[in-house]
Amino acid sequence: MVGRPYPVPGGEPGLDGCIGPAKFHDVFAQDLPRSQTRLMATAQRPGSVGVFGRSQWLTDVEGCAVQVGAGSRVVQAEGASHVVMMSRPDTVVRHIEAAYRATR
Repeated sequence: MVGRPYPVPGGEPGLDGCIGPAKFHDVFAQDLPRSQTRLMATAQRPGSVGVFGRSQWLTDVEGCAVQVGAGSRVVQAEGASHVVMMSRPDTVVRHIEAAYRATR
C-alpha cells in the first residue's frame, strides 16, 4: 500500500492509500492479464485509509469491508480476485440473476 498524506483543516493530516503499481496485479487482480492490470494500476483512485484504520489498511491488502442486506448471502468465486466482475462476468451475472429470481 502506498500512503499519501493530505491536509485536513484543524486536525491531523488524513491519509489516502492506493496499491503500488508494482504489486497491483498480484494483490488485487491476479486473475487478469498483466497488460490490463498495468492500466488499472495507473488509473486507480486513492481511498481514504482512515475509513479502515491506518495501520491495518497499510498492512492488510486483503482486508475488505462488505455490507449485506437482510436475507442475502455472500457467494465466493474460488480463486477469484477483487475484480471478479471483470475476470468472471458470467459467474457474477449468474448469481445476480439467481438472487433476482429468488425475490420474485
